[in-house]
Amino acid sequence: MAAPTVKDLKERRAQAEREWLLFKPLYDEAYEFAIPYRRGLTYGPRGEKRVDRTFDMTAIVSAFRFAGRLQQDLCPPGEQWLKLEPGPLVPEKEREQLAKDLAVISEQANAMFMTGEWDLAFHEMGLDLSAGTGAMVIDDAPQLWQNRGKLATFAAVPSEEVLLEPGLFGDVGGVFWKRKFPGRLIKSKWPKGNLSERLAKQIEEKPNDDVEICQDLTLDYDTGIYSLAVYHCEDAAPIFTREYRASPWLTPRYFRVPGETWGRGPVMLAMPAIKTLNKAQELTLKAAAITMLGIYTAAQDGVFNPSTAVVAPGQFWKVRSNGGVLGPTISKLPEPRIDLAQIVLNELRMSVQSAMMDQSLPADGAAVRSATEILERVKRLASDHVGAFGRLVHEIVLPAGARALEIAYDAKIISTDVSIDQLLVKTRITSPIAVARYAAQAQKSVEYAMIVRSLMSAPPGSGEDLVLDKIPLLMDIGRGLGVPERHLVDEKRRAEIQERVKALVAQAMAVAQQAAQAQGAPGQPAPIGAPA
Repeated sequence: MAAPTVKDLKERRAQAEREWLLFKPLYDEAYEFAIPYRRGLTYGPRGEKRVDRTFDMTAIVSAFRFAGRLQQDLCPPGEQWLKLEPGPLVPEKEREQLAKDLAVISEQANAMFMTGEWDLAFHEMGLDLSAGTGAMVIDDAPQLWQNRGKLATFAAVPSEEVLLEPGLFGDVGGVFWKRKFPGRLIKSKWPKGNLSERLAKQIEEKPNDDVEICQDLTLDYDTGIYSLAVYHCEDAAPIFTREYRASPWLTPRYFRVPGETWGRGPVMLAMPAIKTLNKAQELTLKAAAITMLGIYTAAQDGVFNPSTAVVAPGQFWKVRSNGGVLGPTISKLPEPRIDLAQIVLNELRMSVQSAMMDQSLPADGAAVRSATEILERVKRLASDHVGAFGRLVHEIVLPAGARALEIAYDAKIISTDVSIDQLLVKTRITSPIAVARYAAQAQKSVEYAMIVRSLMSAPPGSGEDLVLDKIPLLMDIGRGLGVPERHLVDEKRRAEIQERVKALVAQAMAVAQQAAQAQGAPGQPAPIGAPA
């Protein structure tokens, strides 16, 4: 199927933009109250103050901790978090050699992610993901590879700067990115691009002026090929086109409502508590300011006018009297109480931190909590994170690994174009959260081994053998505990083992018998200590 034209891409972009406008109010709140510094320049100038309406920083701090914890759980810096292994369809005789070859390829592919650029881009993408959807572009860098040995570049894009098109299976079928470049960089980015006469003249006359460029990526489900079209938003012909075997975009969604393309994250789940906490903190600060400076009343002969009385610290309200016989000339209003507000604020902060999986310990001034309570709270929050683990692996780890393999193959770092299909080549995630899950599964095998040892400790012919068939019982227990089938001995192999044991026993008995005969033969010296 031919790649879509610029006209088709503009129509699809318009459709994706209509869907984004439905989610924009939700993301606006998330960016305003939790991740204000991840909003792109499209929605504000450089150097803009973005926390004018933010009075409590709990959500902002929790968002940073969420991004750091997510990176530590999925792709810990400095560790090989992606490992290729033979899949279940690989014959047993070929598995060992294939495993060795894939181990070398895994190490070479993981070397691309051992840069600070990947770690920085992942953390920024994690901040966007806390709102619901993250976006990162992984691009190859042939110029940098030739000059500085750099294979790939990683750039996190604010999720509100991209438009997503729904795919066939709840995935993302298209990514539409609009970005402004200085004109002089367009030729550097796409040196073989076909510039229109008008655009070329504009770049030549004003090379430092920004030019709005659209970079649209679409997936052809018939061929599995991703097509990229780069074009000026006002032109009808593309500047540059290219095809990819693996998507250069990572667009993870934390949670996703069925039928929706955009994700919803912990910030949206905690938004009621975040907004309430922000307003409560604002009122508390105003009450504290009034307590410190006070609001005063001043007597006058006229009538008090509430429409002209300013509710702010240090204000004087003109009133007719301040008490009996007109009272004092100046009187101070009663101070508001703010001690009860702290109780509400602490509860709201814990609600926000719980929703955003901020597993930090309580503050020193908070109520004393037992070690058991803290441990159980941390374990509960960690288990909540597992709910999105499968989606994050599917939309971050696997696409990043596939893209790294494609870049390494195109740069001739690896000689084989490896395709991760989970049948011939599968991935093993070695991040801490994956290791924890694997340890839980391995515990079942350990428990099964203890059961086998306890049941098989009785010698053959004992009373247990008369009433209990141990082999079928142990096989059923193993399968029920979830022990992998390859770790269980089947009937054919069990028969081979029994025959081998019988042969070894017979050989040992023959050797013992020959030794006994040799000791009793005439002309041979008697053993030491034997009677003469």
